[in-house]
Amino acid sequence: MASSILVALAGAVSLLFGIRYLFARQFMPYHAAVAGRSWSELEPGVRTVILGMLRIVGGGLAAYGLALLWLLIPLGARQPWAAWAVLSLSACVVLPTLYVTLWLRRAAPAAHTPVAPTLVVLVLVVTGAALSFF
Repeated sequence: MASSILVALAGAVSLLFGIRYLFARQFMPYHAAVAGRSWSELEPGVRTVILGMLRIVGGGLAAYGLALLWLLIPLGARQPWAAWAVLSLSACVVLPTLYVTLWLRRAAPAAHTPVAPTLVVLVLVVTGAALSFF
């Protein structure tokens, strides 16, 4: 039960971040800090490319969140493969996200990249998956 709650929380957080990025009208404030420019200072073509990338990232995060929520069914049924699926999906999505958020923060220490939420999702899925093995 606890494992399902933790994975559900990670799925919900990821889904919410995905929706936020999918519907963004401009880049995030931490992107502006890294770029050293405001949204309005960017050329229209660059803004179009960035919005496209934000949609891709948002779609990926939303898909990851939904996948975690769907995996609650086999996880709750104590299917051993489900925890491995949660971990493998998380390795593919959360670890690169964590790397980039840290990399951007290193490039611009004043940028408030979402390191904490990324770490929270990682801890939730790893703990949830580990608990499901017992």
